[in-house]
Amino acid sequence: MTIPDPQSEPRISAGRLPVGLAIGASTGGPKALLSLLPALRLPPGVFGFLVQHIQPHFVHILRRRLMEVAAMPIEQAVHEGRVAPGRLYLAPGGRHLLVERMRTGGYRTRLSEDPPLHGVRPSLDPLFISLAAAFGPRAVGVVLTGMGRDGLDGARAIKVRGGKVLAEAESTCAVYGMPRALAEAGLADRQLPLDQMARAIEEACQEATRLPVVPRAAG
Repeated sequence: MTIPDPQSEPRISAGRLPVGLAIGASTGGPKALLSLLPALRLPPGVFGFLVQHIQPHFVHILRRRLMEVAAMPIEQAVHEGRVAPGRLYLAPGGRHLLVERMRTGGYRTRLSEDPPLHGVRPSLDPLFISLAAAFGPRAVGVVLTGMGRDGLDGARAIKVRGGKVLAEAESTCAVYGMPRALAEAGLADRQLPLDQMARAIEEACQEATRLPVVPRAAG
């Protein structure tokens, strides 16, 4: 995936640069999302993406329930679909979700039928890795409750590019697996209970919109 020149990043408004937010969850995730999303307000210029480990035939049910409570539109991601800020794009069942910067400007989602990772498809790792490539230091990754280590490699990619990673605290996780993997690897910038997560996400996104553009090295 081609990494865009930060000098050419499109500004959303008055100097604000776009931010990519990706949220992932597994076991206990639907309940956590139904608690988190009513309180979450995306700052201007934030593009949101969501992966929930779920059987394909339950995705439309999950989306409908999230739409009933969320403070922003929830859309099912489509292949090569251009995305808009202020929305959450939900991975469909049975395919990995990725985001990429278009050469013409803006961002789009891409769906992949690559083999499952960690026994699941969609997996959080491909989304996180693509988010890091598309948004660089303006990538914010969030890992909620879930079994296993999905999201670990992707969180590492986000951190390498200077982005932020938040993990749900053990005290509110149904299963403290995925967040634990991040904590033990030292990749979580903050670990928070679910009732503090919305504010923390908003703060991380607001901070990212104010990051200065780093000039390209000559040569």
